[in-house]
Order: sequence, then structure tokens, then C-alpha cells
Amino acid sequence: MNLEQNVTARRGRPKSEEKRQQIAEAAAHLFLTEGFERTSMDSIASHAGVSKQTVYSHFANKDELFRSCISGKVAEYDLTVAPSEFHTLESGLRAFSDGYLRLLSDPRVVSMWRLVMAEAIEHPHVTQVFYETGPQQTLDSLTRFLEHHADELDVEDFGKAARTLFGMTADQFQSRIMLGIDSGVPDDVRSAHVDYVTELFLKLFAKPN
Repeated sequence: MNLEQNVTARRGRPKSEEKRQQIAEAAAHLFLTEGFERTSMDSIASHAGVSKQTVYSHFANKDELFRSCISGKVAEYDLTVAPSEFHTLESGLRAFSDGYLRLLSDPRVVSMWRLVMAEAIEHPHVTQVFYETGPQQTLDSLTRFLEHHADELDVEDFGKAARTLFGMTADQFQSRIMLGIDSGVPDDVRSAHVDYVTELFLKLFAKPN
């Protein structure tokens, strides 16, 4: 360990981040196995091997923990398509479509969707938190990305254009995966679909040269 690493370790930053991740992983496991309502902050602390006080030092409440698990998956698959990372319109469209199809193929994401759907009637609060943190934030960030490229698009309603890309990407894949007909989207199928969706979106919305 060099001096810089030693100083950082003494400050506790890596350890603190490690604890936060440890808590988030324990929470995600319990949400998936026990459901949102049956999971308590006490059980999360016990499963993570930390005190309840430590859990609260990182997350204000269970909603925040649930949001963290969802937003972590959104970030993992680059669904925010930030203009600072994807400098061209086409690169952002491709990144979003590819990331969304990979997200749909993630077994833990599929399990979370099914969990939320199972709790939807009795616990609508869970579905609201899930939608706001996952699909809604993804659509909002995609809308902002399209707005950033407004000079290249013939679009009046960027939110509707974002929803169009979302729907074209999901196609039949989402329903087939959620129903257990397919386990995911194979790499070659995903690549071909990303090409198709990107080209179709540009035909529909790009300004003519």
C-alpha cells in the first residue's frame, strides 16, 4: 500500500463505501427473497453483518435503499446516456438500446420486476417508488439526451420520442422474458436489434441532410 492509499484508508473512505455496498447488496437480496414490505431495516442490518445505526448512517430509510438498488442497475447498464459520455446522437441511441436489452436479460432485474408486479395491488407505494426510480428516471434522462441533440432532430415532443425509442427497444423481448418464455436476449439478436432500432429512430426523427 502506497502513502496515498494509506492516507485514504485511514480516512475511512474505501471502508465506508464498502459498507454502503455491503448494505445495498444485503437489501437487494432480501427485497428479492422476502419482498419489499416484509423486509425490515433490522433484517437488512443483520444480513449485512452491521448495526442498524450503520445502516441508517448510509441510508435514511428503506425507500432510499430500494431506490439505490434500482438506480444502481440503471447506472450499471449506462441507461442515463449522459451527453458528456456519448458525444453523438447515434452513439447515445445505440448505448441506450444495447443497455436496455442487457438490463432485460439480467436475472435479478427480471426477479425485481416480478416482485414489484406481485406487490402492486396490495402495496402500490412499492410500484410507485420502482417506477419513479427506474423507468421514469431512465425516460427523463433519455429525453434530456435527445433535447441536447435538438438541432439534429425534427421533434416537437422529446418525451414522446424517448418513449418511442423505449418501446421499439423493448419490442417483444420484455414480455417474453417476464413471462419466462425466454431467459434473455442473445448477443447476436441484441446487436441486430440495436442496429434496427437505431436506424428506424433516425429515419423517423432525424432532420434530413
